[in-house]
Amino acid sequence: MPRGMIDSFGSRDVVQGRSGQRKGTLLAGLAMLGLLLLGAGGAQGKPPKLGQLDAGGKKQCGPGDTVVKMDPMEAKLKCKEGFHECEGELPLKAKNCTGQYMEFTKLELYEHDRRTMEMEFSPTSIVPPGLAWKTTIPWTTPGEVQAVVYYRTPGEKDSDTVRAVVKVSNKTLDDAMAACEKCNGKWGRYGINATEGCNCRPKDAGKVCTDGDQCKGQCMFERFDNTGKEYGKCSDTERVTGCWNIVQHGASKYPPRLPIPRKLPTCL
Repeated sequence: MPRGMIDSFGSRDVVQGRSGQRKGTLLAGLAMLGLLLLGAGGAQGKPPKLGQLDAGGKKQCGPGDTVVKMDPMEAKLKCKEGFHECEGELPLKAKNCTGQYMEFTKLELYEHDRRTMEMEFSPTSIVPPGLAWKTTIPWTTPGEVQAVVYYRTPGEKDSDTVRAVVKVSNKTLDDAMAACEKCNGKWGRYGINATEGCNCRPKDAGKVCTDGDQCKGQCMFERFDNTGKEYGKCSDTERVTGCWNIVQHGASKYPPRLPIPRKLPTCL
């Protein structure tokens, strides 16, 4: 995510001032956003839309609500190819149910109890009683994200916080992992590029083979016969990494090799 972003609050009615009187003016300028990234996290892509007032004419609080509230939320990632290159947005919303005007000053995001992002709002957003502050944050990784929003009474120095958990799901990834379980596979990172994916157990695992073409995975070399023909067994997984003695694809078509050669490992 770029640093030092400028974001517009749009043409919203914004309430300013310690007295809490609605001024009814439209914010036409740009709002500067002070942004500090504390780690890679899942925040990527386009800038967040911060500090919007959810006016909409609808009250955000129910009977008996007297605090600033954030409800648990869900977000879904959409992927361009397979389950990689996925993007979505965290929909954050804090409802002002205090009966007073509230000034929203800062947002923090946590993954695995580690703060990965901090955003200070300048200028701050002042939200009337019964309405809500909201924002969306571009996001790329599945899992639980804890959002912490700082707020205070206008003119005060000390802030209170409200927290909520956003559950970010990646259906494509979930489906791939379910299919991996079905094929008795192991989920992990494989190959030179450490590509994330499933390593299924093939149906021909353990079958005797004399050619790499006879296996879904690899034909793992075991011995030569007295004519130099190679024998092995099909691998327990479709992907094999490391350096192993392998019966190569097309090996059954090789002419007899005498004296019997020394078998050299192949690195995969």
